Amino acid sequence: IVTTTKNAVLTWTANGETDIAGYKVYRATSTGAYGAPIATLGKTTNYTVTNLSTNTTYFFVITAYDSAGNESDYSNEVSKSIY
Repeated sequence: IVTTTKNAVLTWTANGETDIAGYKVYRATSTGAYGAPIATLGKTTNYTVTNLSTNTTYFFVITAYDSAGNESDYSNEVSKSIY
């Protein structure tokens, strides 16, 4: 058995609000089916998702959160198919 994994590099434009504390990254294997975030980041505007399985399409969204813990709506969804 050979298991091949791949990565997805996500980049986004910083939120311009002054109290932004960071970003959360969400991943799903069907559109809109997001659970808990896969990463909670500081003010960085990129993230590499590793160990993605082949023959799968992944969907990603980002949210911004502020110092009070308020979280934005999901960003536009992007997808990546791994072959």
